[in-house]
Amino acid sequence: MRVLLSTYGGRGDVEPRVGLAVRLRVLGAEVRGCAPPDCAEQLAEMQPC
Repeated sequence: MRVLLSTYGGRGDVEPRVGLAVRLRVLGAEVRGCAPPDCAEQLAEMQPC
């Protein structure tokens, strides 16, 4: 399964989606995230499990 998670806002908007993305990866999904540029570092830290 492929999933695209998109959000706009600050850390409080992005962080829950990062957690969801990590969990989806654990379950075998291919996950991509779309967020504001100031959150790029946080999204880049999402590592496949």
